Amino acid sequence: MEIHQLRYAVAVAETGSFTAAAEAVNVSQSGVSTQVQKLERELGVALFDRGARRVTLTADGERMLPAIRESLRALSEIRTTAADLRGLLRGSLRLGTVSGLTWPRLFDALGDLHRAHPGLEVRLHEDTSEDLVSALRHGELDIAVVAWAQHPPAGLETATLFDDPLVAVVAADHPWASRRSIRPAELDMVDVISLPRGTGDRAALAQLRPGLEPRWEVSTPWFIERLAARGLGVGVVSDATRRRWEEVRAVPVDAPDVRSRLGIAWRPSPSRAAEALRALLVAP
Repeated sequence: MEIHQLRYAVAVAETGSFTAAAEAVNVSQSGVSTQVQKLERELGVALFDRGARRVTLTADGERMLPAIRESLRALSEIRTTAADLRGLLRGSLRLGTVSGLTWPRLFDALGDLHRAHPGLEVRLHEDTSEDLVSALRHGELDIAVVAWAQHPPAGLETATLFDDPLVAVVAADHPWASRRSIRPAELDMVDVISLPRGTGDRAALAQLRPGLEPRWEVSTPWFIERLAARGLGVGVVSDATRRRWEEVRAVPVDAPDVRSRLGIAWRPSPSRAAEALRALLVAP
C-alpha cells in the first residue's frame, strides 16, 4: 500500500471521475486507474463502481474512505513534525553560562546535541549570572546556566542543578585549616577573596555578611584557590566549587540556611533547540 494510492482513491471519491481525479493530482488518467486497482487488490475489496458516466463508492468504499482520510491526515502530521525538526536543525541556539564553568554535563550535552542535530548553530556566551539573567529577559539568550543565592530569577523558568552551602577556602597551614567550621562573623577579621558581583557565590556572601567588601575580587574559582593557597586571604565559595582543589582546605561556614545554587534558566515557551538542550542537561 502506497501513500499516493490512498491520495488517488480520495481524489476519485471527491471528483466522481478518474479523469477529474487525474487532473487534480496531476497524474495521467491511466496512472490513477492503475494505482487504485492495485490498492483494491491489496485490500481485497472493490472501492468503486465504475459506471459509464460516473464513478461512485461501493458500500465497502463508503466504509473505507474515513479510514483512508485518517491515514492521510496522520501521515501529514508526521510530515509536519519532521518539518519542525528540520527547522531545529537549521536554527540556532543562544546559550549563556557563568564564566569559568567546569561542569562536565554541559559539555557532554553540547556534544550530544551536535551529534543529533549537526545543523544546529550554537552560540555560547560567558558572563556573570546577573548579566545572563538580564540577557534572557531581553530575549538575547535562549537558555543559560546561572547561579543564585535565595530565590530563582523572577519571570523565567528554572531548574536547580546544585544547591550547596558556603565554605571558607584557606591555605593548608592557615589557623582555620584544622577547624570543623567557622562562624560567619569571623570573616570580618580576614581578607576575603570572592567572585565578582552578579555571581551566585557573591550573592550568597552578601546574604551571609551584609556590607562585607572582599579584599580580593577575582573572576574564577581557580584564581581563588591560587590566592588562598599562598596565604593571601580566605576564599568564600559554594561547597561544589572547590571539590577538586588540592592545595587548600575548605572549612564549612556555620550558616546552613545560606546557599549558593546553580541551575538552568530559560524563557517561558522555549524554542525546540532550548528544550532539547534543557532535556539533556537535566537527564538522570
